[in-house]
This record gives sequence, C-alpha cells and structure tokens, in this order.
Amino acid sequence: MNTVRTAPDKDTGFIRVNLNLLDSLMGLAGELVLCRNQLMQGIRSANSRMAELSSQRIDLITSEIQEAIMKTRMQSLDSVISRFSRVVRDLAMEQDKSIDFVIENQNVEIEKTILEAISTPLHQLVSRAVRVNIEPPDERAAYGKQRTGTVTLKAFSDTGQVNIIISDDGYGDELDRLDDHIVSAVEHLGGITQMESEPGKGTIVQIRLPLTLAIIPSQIIGAGSERYAIPQANLKELIRIPLADAKERIERVGDTAVIRLRGELLPLLNLSDLLGIQAACEDRDTGKMLPDRRQNIADRRSRQFDMVAGKLEERKTKPGKCVRKRTGNDRRQSSGKAIHVAVVSAGTYRYGLVVNQFYDSEEIVVKPVGRHVEQCRAFSGATIMGDGSVALILNILNLAQMGELSSARYVESTPADADRSGDALEQVITFRNHETEYFIAPLEPVERIERIDTSAIEIIGDRRVIQYRGGALPLYDISQFIDLQPLPLRDVQDVIVFSLNGKEIGLMATPPFDTVETVLDIDTRTFTSSSVKGSMIIQGHTALFLDIEKMIEKNI
Repeated sequence: MNTVRTAPDKDTGFIRVNLNLLDSLMGLAGELVLCRNQLMQGIRSANSRMAELSSQRIDLITSEIQEAIMKTRMQSLDSVISRFSRVVRDLAMEQDKSIDFVIENQNVEIEKTILEAISTPLHQLVSRAVRVNIEPPDERAAYGKQRTGTVTLKAFSDTGQVNIIISDDGYGDELDRLDDHIVSAVEHLGGITQMESEPGKGTIVQIRLPLTLAIIPSQIIGAGSERYAIPQANLKELIRIPLADAKERIERVGDTAVIRLRGELLPLLNLSDLLGIQAACEDRDTGKMLPDRRQNIADRRSRQFDMVAGKLEERKTKPGKCVRKRTGNDRRQSSGKAIHVAVVSAGTYRYGLVVNQFYDSEEIVVKPVGRHVEQCRAFSGATIMGDGSVALILNILNLAQMGELSSARYVESTPADADRSGDALEQVITFRNHETEYFIAPLEPVERIERIDTSAIEIIGDRRVIQYRGGALPLYDISQFIDLQPLPLRDVQDVIVFSLNGKEIGLMATPPFDTVETVLDIDTRTFTSSSVKGSMIIQGHTALFLDIEKMIEKNI
C-alpha cells in the first residue's frame, strides 16, 4: 500500500494517507467542477432538465467526497490495542499471575480523534481486569478453575458503530462498578458503556462508540417551533400514537407517564417541558404550528399502574361520584392528531421522548455550540440545516438526568398476545396497504421507517428508486408481489426500509405502524404465495405475513 507520510506517527497533528485515496479525491474534485459548470449552464439557459440532472450528480459526488475525506481520518484500532499485550504481560508478572490475553480485532477503523481519546480508558480497563478481576493461580485452582486466567479484547463494527468488548473469567463481583472517569470519557465521545458481572464467572465490559464525531446520521424532530437532531446511535424506534389510542397506550406510574411497548413500560419525557419552550402542534388544514394546550402526556382517563400490586387497573371514581360521558364525536378521534414518541437510550437509560413532529433522517455535520449555549446540558452540539437554519443536537443522557429518570424499568408480567405458555414470542411490525388491508412482517430486518417526497422518486427501466444515504434504494408496492390494487399517489409516502444480508429494499406502506411481540400462529392453508407465508389474527384483524427474505431475493 502506497502512503504519504506527512510527519512522524508520534506527532498527533499529522496522519498517513493512502495515495490511492488522494488520487480518488482529486478525481472527484474534477467531476465536481464539471458538474458545477453544467449546472451554471443549465441555469443560464433556463434548461430545467439539465439543472436537475446536474444537481443530482452533484449530490452523488458530494456524498462520495464526504466518504473519501472521512477515510483520510480513519485509523486502525489495532494501533492502540496491539500495545496491550505487553501491558498484560508486565502486570501479570508483577502480580504473580498467569494470564492469556486474546485479541479479536476485525480490522476495525475509527476516527483518529476518537482513537486517541479512547486509548486511556481502554488501557485502564485492561489493566483493571489483570490487577483486580483475575484471581491468583492457587485461588483459581481452589475454585476449580484453570490456573491461567483469560482476558479477551474483541472489537468489531456494527451499523455505523464500533463495539469493543473486554471480558475476563475472574471473580465477577456482582457489586463491581466502573470508574466514573471511564464512563464519562466514553459518554463525552457519544458512546455507551455497559458492564455485566457474574460471581465466579467473570466480568464483561462493552463500549459502543460512533465511527466519527464529524458527521453523524441523525433523526430530525420538532419541538415548539424549532428543529432538533437525535443521533441515530441513541435512537431505537419512532412511534406515532393516535390520540384516540392514547388512553390504552399511555399510563401513569406514580407521577410519571409511561408507554406500554412489547410488555415493557417505558417512562416518557416531554422535550418541550425539559427545554422550557411552548409545545406546538400542526394544524392539519392550514399546516401552521399552533400552541399545544395539553398539560399531560397521558390521557386523564388512562389506566394507572399499581406499583405495589404490579398490575394495571382502570382509574376508579370516588363513591357517589358521577362520571360525565361525552356526547357526540370524541375530539381525540380527529384524523391526523397524534402523540409522537422517539424511543431513545443512553447508558443505562431507555425512555420515550415526546416531540411535536418527526422529520427526515439526515447525515449532519457536527458544529460546536457557542459559549452562550454550551452551559445548557441538553445539547451536545449543533448543525446547519439545508435551509440555513440551525438545529441543536440533543444529549440523550443528560436529558434523562434532567428529567430525573431512574434507570429502573417496569415490566408487565404477561404480554397481551402471549396466550399460550411455553410458546416463543416473536417481534413483528404491523401496517396496512389500503385502509382495510393488513400486513405483518418480521421486525428484525426493519432498518427504519422513512417519509419521502414522491416527487423525488425516479424511474429506471421498470423500477422505482430514490436516492438514499449516498446510494439508490429500490422502492416497491405490495401490489407488485400480491394481486392487490396499487397505492394511490400522494405528495408524501411512508416507506419501510428492510435490510437483509447486505441488501435493502423500500416497501411503500400506509400507517399506522406498530410493533408487537406475539406468538406466530400462522395459517398456511388460507393464503400463501411466493411472497406470503400465510395469515394470522393480530390486533383483531386478519393480516398477511410477508416473506421479506424471498421478496428481497426475488427482486434484487
């Protein structure tokens, strides 16, 4: 491999760059100049088609340049962890211990600034495993263990993040805790630290880090009249709860609103309340943002969770108290009105963040915040949106602490769909094609749910595609697999992105979307095809169970 050595390795202000990468950047810069000239010519000649094609090409080239530049900052994790073999050997000799140190590094690369910042915490964790966790040989023998202990460091990449796992087969003290300095260092980099210990078995410490701090994929959301960014690393899923369903989906645990999600009760925090801003909601008729006058997330008639008995009960009125019934249409039934919840996690916290609106997911360029904002713990940075406005990046961990959340979770004893003991539960996503056509698909291959502008859909041959995260995502309608009426044309369309074995497709669908944990009791007699495994009853409807794996294999 040809490289340019710009300075000695010990000088942290310089890095080595592959010559082939520099050549690629030069070529992309040349293409960008050509596209710019074509765009200017299209604008001067009022040729809208030329301008449109040039802008699309500029978008693709920009993504390629971004990727190439990021590669110049990426360094192998091996440059840090390879030094730990000597550290373990020297510490083992000092402690009179016999230790095997195993490194499993799958050629992981990470941004240089993150690599430098994580080096010391990793050194401390490895040293701690040798000095504290591993027992002396005689003590291990007395426990029936091998006299030689094992410390393993495993590193691998997964969905845009780096996972580093340090494990040992030592004491495994269940009361063991990580240094607060290690946890803080990882969280400062936007990472998460988790530790599990089992007495007599050992300790496992897992660190999850972003590949880069400069450009991160994020979900854009709205609160009040402003937009904010949630890093995708902290985002688990998005939930839209129609107000008519709020009574059944949202309850209260003491003074905290919670949402039932696959048998688990997650606490809810209202972003507008945390930031001290006026909540807003969109008027479906005019599109204007209006003040939201709701004082509580949970419906005041919603069910209560009895923390003593550990069960859900309907709210009871006092003796002799009359219950006023509504007449006419319930205003909660109005179409388009919903509670938007982003399920997020950071550290030991997992909760639902109530926002006013979901926008697109985007890759954002992280900018530092000004001195007048940096004292606010709710934000970790800022970014500039395409329209020139500024969106602040939310710090999910600090928001949990500002909301005074506990890391404890409330779990219902029996999920609603688990009617048969001993049967395995599976997670599925439910959605519709037309209003009365219900479908189910496995949740595992669901990458995300996007809302796209249908004007951005391109036709290539007989296929529909849309530019998606630097590439082209093929779009399909369920009617292409099953004999159904195609979806009507809309200005915006919801798309479920499925990813399996490195391949992706977008399936256009109709909300509401929901995730359910249930026993798969599939009827294969009534309806099956090459794309449908069968049908089953779920949430009171007969739904077809899609075979996503065959759909992807057949069409890509």
